[in-house]
Parts: sequence; structure tokens; C-alpha cells
Amino acid sequence: MSLLLVALVLCFYIILIFGVPFEIKKSAPKPIKMEFINASDSTSVKAFANKWVGFPHLSYINCQEVLTYPITNEAFEKTVHRVADSALATESSDCPSFRTKHGFHRFPNITEEEREFPIAFIVLFHKDLDQVLFLLRAIYRPHNVYCLSVDLNSGPTFIQHVRSVITCLPNVFLAKTLEPIVYAGFSRLMADIHCMKELLTSPVRWRYLVNIPGQQFPLRTNLEMVKIFKIYNGANDQLGVSGKKSLPRRYKIKHHVVWDKKTGRNITAESVGRYPPPPHNFQIVKGSAYGTFSRAFVEFAMTDRRAHDLIEWSRGIESPDEYVWSTLHHTKIMKVPGGFTGDPESKRSMTTFVAWQREVPCESIHVRWICIFSAADLPMLKRRPELFANKFYIDLHPVALHCLDQYIFNLTITNQVRDLQLYRELPFILTKQRPTLMNT
Repeated sequence: MSLLLVALVLCFYIILIFGVPFEIKKSAPKPIKMEFINASDSTSVKAFANKWVGFPHLSYINCQEVLTYPITNEAFEKTVHRVADSALATESSDCPSFRTKHGFHRFPNITEEEREFPIAFIVLFHKDLDQVLFLLRAIYRPHNVYCLSVDLNSGPTFIQHVRSVITCLPNVFLAKTLEPIVYAGFSRLMADIHCMKELLTSPVRWRYLVNIPGQQFPLRTNLEMVKIFKIYNGANDQLGVSGKKSLPRRYKIKHHVVWDKKTGRNITAESVGRYPPPPHNFQIVKGSAYGTFSRAFVEFAMTDRRAHDLIEWSRGIESPDEYVWSTLHHTKIMKVPGGFTGDPESKRSMTTFVAWQREVPCESIHVRWICIFSAADLPMLKRRPELFANKFYIDLHPVALHCLDQYIFNLTITNQVRDLQLYRELPFILTKQRPTLMNT
């Protein structure tokens, strides 16, 4: 016993003087749920080998861990290797090579369910063509149709680069009429309207339309969107708030476009005097500039006289793009395809997730009270049920785009569909709607 006591005392002094002479085995990390593809899958091997997923120079990053565990942004680079607009335009002179190089063939197998349910997209942007292509590649399917609306203020050179690039993508087109976009002005609404009218004449018989800016990125695969829209059964998805939350000053005071010497551009400003109420006794509901719309709703909005009158009235208000679609969708004065006549605030909108300042935690910076997502936000984004997240900057925390692209890619090529029960319980879906609506 005395020898054992001496040995223990001796060990204590050795540790005290020299530290622990061996490495204490750390507890094993939590297992990662393998939602990524098997490395033996030929499609995935080809895609990663050809650098069609994420940003090639960030391939060293373990996106499974980034998407699963809280990681600080300091662990990653904050910039990414950019591709100049002019370089992209030059590459597009050889379309087969362009499509191959930029991964527009990375989804070789498309389900029959998707082919029978094409989707239309409107993408509005004014810069960062490389980021727009990154987004477009993620949502691109040859049977869908895409209308691009570029801010005329971007200049003729940028617009020409866009024209050059999309010549290689036959189901992607630039709107014939482009607008010089004024923030919170009527021109922003018209940008969507021009695309909507052209999409209705497209030979692609799309079922639903989603409008997005170039700085969003999908949280759902194309197959998941198709299944979600089938659950909607003709219903639209549009945010809605009324009363004081609708910011009545925006539409009760007349607004007009003025030149701002400080910024050197046109802005929307208040005029003197009250603005007349909307036509046809429309009750104004504020929503989002972005939404999910059935084809029947878009046809109605572009052809109905009362809808036209509401659009014309909105020329004199602030941010008409946040009022027209939501007011039409929630109106009770007439039957609107896919509309919702219940309390606008009794439902959530599932089209776009925005992390507003003081409402949702943000691991990055805010621009106009909106979080610019980063790598540290990815575990939270992975849990979100919305179709898209807004917004991302390609030149700030690009790992967020890089890993989210990998995640959506792997879900796509394995045809994984995550739980859809939440969408079936949404109050705005048309469970009793005639099936002929979705077969048009």
C-alpha cells in the first residue's frame, strides 16, 4: 500500500511540473447526418470534377460541417475569385463550351413530374452577372422558362454582356422592355409586369411564376417546388399586412420621382397633398415585392380592367410593388384566381425568407435592415421552409453561397424531398379547388 501511495504522489509531482505526459482523448463529435451524395455516384463525381458545384477555389471547405454546426465567419475567406462580365460575354461566343464550363448540364436527369409542371421565373438585377449566373445555374432546368429584367441604369455595356450570355440558354430571355429602376418607384413594379406579359406568350405552358432578385438563392430544389405548388393547387403565396402595419402614409400621401443631388440619381419622394383612394373600393394590403403566383392569377392581373385600374393608381404611391399584388391577392370585392379572403396576417408567406434586423439573428451585416447571409447563418437557413432566402452578396461571405449550392445540388441529384406536411397545413392552399385549374 505504501508503494502505491508513493507512486501516486510521484505521478502528481510529474504532472504538476511537466504537464500531462499524454493526450487526453477528446469526446467524439456528433455524427453528421449524411445528406450529401455518395462519392461513387457518377453524376456527382462528374459535377464536382468539372467544378460545376459551388466556387472551385473553395472546394477545400467541408460544407457538411458548415451546414450542421455553428461556425464563426472568421474561419473562412470573405471574398471569392470573380469572373468579369466581359469575360463571360466572350466565353458565350462558343455556346456548347459555355454551357459545359458553367454547369448548365449538371442536372442530366429530370423527373417526369417536373417536366409536366414547368415553372416560370422572373429575375431582376442590375449588377454582378457572375452571381446571377450562379443563381440561374441552381434553378435552371431546360423545360422551365426564365425572364431576366435588367435595370436600364446598369448601362448599355452591362446589358449587352447579359444579352451575349443568355444566347446560350434558349429558355432564358431578356425582357423586351426594360425600366430605369427607381428605388420604391413605379418602375420596379413595371419591370415585373413586362416580364409577366411576355411569359404569358411563351410556348412553355408554365403553371406557376416566382419573381426573385439576383441576390436571392434557393432553399428548395425544383422537384420540391413542384410538389409544393401542387399542394397549393392554384393558390398564390403572398405576404399581407393591413392597418397601421401597411404604412398608410405611403399610399395616402402623393409620391413622385425627383432627382437627388446627394446620390446623383432619381428617388421617390413625398409630394404636397393627399393622394386619392384606390379605385373600386380596394382595401390596401401591404405585402412583398416577391411572391409565388399561379398562371391564372397572372393572366387575371394582366387582363382584368379593375386590376389595370389599381396598377395605374399605384403610380403615385411609394413602393407599389409591395402593394399591388398583395391587394389583388387579398381583396374581397371580387373573385381573384388563387386569392385569399381571410385575415392577411393569419398566414405566413413561404416564398422568400428575409432576416430583418431586430427580428431574426444575423451573423453578418445588415443592408437596409436586411441581413446579408454568411457561412455562420447556414445551419439556420438549412432549417427554413421558404423557397428562397434573401439576400447574399458574392463579394461578402461567399462560403454561404458555396455550401448552399452544394446542399441543393446533392438534394437534387438524389431526388430527395424533405417533409411537406407544413405546406399542407397552410391556410391559403385551395384544397377544394376544381382540379381543372391546375390542368390548364
